[in-house]
Amino acid sequence: MATNICSRTRKKFATVKELAEELDCCVQQIYKTLKRPGMEDCKKMVGTAGIRVDKEKFYEIMEQIYRK
Repeated sequence: MATNICSRTRKKFATVKELAEELDCCVQQIYKTLKRPGMEDCKKMVGTAGIRVDKEKFYEIMEQIYRK
């Protein structure tokens, strides 16, 4: 069965700095949050030191953490 290429959606990745500006907090707070268990799913390494964050997955995990 063929899949429709147009129906696929791309994940929206953001840098840590962009995410910090969006959430109005410091970059260090985002890095601390990304070190929490369960956050491995939303991180993507770019090169040796760069990190990109899947925004949708990040917010989904944050909702699960802070909903309790």
